[in-house]
Parts: sequence; C-alpha cells; structure tokens
Amino acid sequence: DKAKKIGDRLIIDFEKNSCCPWETTGLDPNCKDYVPEELRQKGITQNMWAEWCDELMAAQKMSPSVAGCLCIFCFPGFIPQSLLCAMFCPTSGDHCLKCLPCFYGDWYVALTKWTKKVNQVLNPKDMHAKLKTYKPYNRAPRSLEYASRISGKDENYEMSMLEIALTAAESQKLMQESWDNGVNDGCTSGRGRIL
Repeated sequence: DKAKKIGDRLIIDFEKNSCCPWETTGLDPNCKDYVPEELRQKGITQNMWAEWCDELMAAQKMSPSVAGCLCIFCFPGFIPQSLLCAMFCPTSGDHCLKCLPCFYGDWYVALTKWTKKVNQVLNPKDMHAKLKTYKPYNRAPRSLEYASRISGKDENYEMSMLEIALTAAESQKLMQESWDNGVNDGCTSGRGRIL
C-alpha cells in the first residue's frame, strides 16, 4: 500500500516534475497494485483503482520536466527571456495553443478532468480527492516517501500529494482548500495551475 492515513485523509505521494524528461513522475508505479483499504471498504474495487492510477499516469506524461521549463524560460535569452515569459506567457493556461511543447496547459486540463472523474465516484461515498502542492515542503503532510523526496532539496522544492478525504466533514474541508499551499505563483505563466 502506498497510501498513509493521517487523520481522516489518505496521503499519497505524487511527484509532479522530474529533472529530466525520461524520469518517472506522478504516482509510484506500484501504487495501482493495491487499492487502499479505506477506499475498498467504501466500494472502490481494485480494477477501478488501477484504472484511475493508469489514467492519472497517462495525464502525467504531459508534465514538464525541470530541464524543459528551464529551456522555455531561460534559453536562449536568459534573464530577459525569463522575465518576459513569467510576465506575458500563459504557459499553464487552457488556451488554443496549450498543446504546443512549450506550454503545459494540456497537462493541467487533463489533471482537472481526472480529478472530476474520480470525484464523481468518490463524492457520493462521502469522499473527495485533490492534488495539492506545498512550498516549502516542511508544510506538507508526512507521507510514506516524505524523507526520500526531500533529500537534497532546498526550500524552493514544491512537494505535491494526492489527498483523499475519507469522511463527509473532511471532504467538505478539502473541497474548500486550495491546491496552492505556499506556491503563490502570481505570474502570467502560473495562471491555470492546479498543482
């Protein structure tokens, strides 16, 4: 099992970005093999859980790498290009150019669709799922892989999690919470982010 129960929530590690494009991101590849017991008790089957994990990982293939982001924002113009991109380029937005390699709005759209699909099943069972990001990472819940994920990271590391509320009250609370727990990306390039 790759989920850790903290209070009335399941916390599942979700690495949104990697340094290089060929590295695995998203859920641990073995996460789909075991539906968390708390979900199974409320009628989520192993097949449904595996399907959700596969669909999330398919959406995750659109995620940017750190190297890719640096190329978009820094090469070949360095500081001027970085400033111009941050102020004027809607790299995260849902617009007609979102499918181009220099934008990742399609990734955020896919994550939004995935979350809505999963919550159509979870909400009637008094549960709710949300992808959340914490910066600095010391504000994040202590997930199973927390220690290994923060190893060698500085305060700029954005730690993401899949959080699943297990009760009606906790679901209402999670629905009201933002995905953004300290990221505060107010640049044009951050408009459209959900993680």
